[in-house]
Amino acid sequence: MAEIHARILLWGIQGCGKTTTLETIHSKLRPDLRGELRTEPTRLDPTVHFESLSITLGEVGGVGTRLEIITVPGALDQTMTRKQLLDEVDGIIVILDSSPERIDANYAAIDELRASLAAYGQRLDAFPIVLQYNKRDIADPFAIEELHRRIGLDQAAVFETIAVTGHGILSTLTTISKHVVRTRRANDAARANAAGKAETLAPTDGQEEIEASAHEILEAAILAEGEDDEGILESELAELIELDPMDGTQPDWNAVAESPAGASKPESGLAGDLRIVSAGQADVDGDGSLRLPLVLGDEAGQTRTIVLSLRLETLLAKGAD
Repeated sequence: MAEIHARILLWGIQGCGKTTTLETIHSKLRPDLRGELRTEPTRLDPTVHFESLSITLGEVGGVGTRLEIITVPGALDQTMTRKQLLDEVDGIIVILDSSPERIDANYAAIDELRASLAAYGQRLDAFPIVLQYNKRDIADPFAIEELHRRIGLDQAAVFETIAVTGHGILSTLTTISKHVVRTRRANDAARANAAGKAETLAPTDGQEEIEASAHEILEAAILAEGEDDEGILESELAELIELDPMDGTQPDWNAVAESPAGASKPESGLAGDLRIVSAGQADVDGDGSLRLPLVLGDEAGQTRTIVLSLRLETLLAKGAD
């Protein structure tokens, strides 16, 4: 049986959440699908280490599939080590630190990734990639929108995550896995065609089967802590995660990226029931107003950033706690 062994890299600045993301993935996978979390020395410098996790998915679209998830060291002086770890990588999760004080540090990581991939003859905007905006619970929505606009990777799927709680991690992993497996199969088919050994599987059928199988297998692999005690079946848990309105929400930042820098979002477009997608950090203005940035989303996935302003002196005057 044909097999796919794919490598997925977790890329980002030091402290952005790469290790926590990998540990969270490990904690949520069934023991029979996951390997051990490993810490291994890098080839260029044995004193520098990276973490890895193997995931055995079994058959995906009729092909045996195994993933290896790898973190890169984030220290500023490890550029060459990170570049070496990119060798033969099939997909990348770019983990962006949404902490307000670290927004600017993400740009250098993206520029380095773009240059390092170019050395391998790859273009970042044509590579299997997912953007993971981590620490969304402490993020400033305005700063993140500006960051996303400046990165310019409009084709990449975008997820907001909180790695320490697992929020959004399932959706991020599922999306990059489907992308990687689909790309690997397409590349293998192209090579087989070139060698006169093309398989008879129709490309459209194969793609649909891959996407459905990868999604179902990864979701079925998710476990809840204390699952046995609560009697929650894997399929039921997968359904609960899928229905969680805060898990895997993808802000519609593509519309922002298409607008000129500094331009405001249109005032129309949201319809139906609205929900709070994310909240930024609150601050108090000099006039005594509390300002809270909010990102609202509708049923169609469109979003808009607003600022909720409250007059504290009015609340205090009424004796509010």
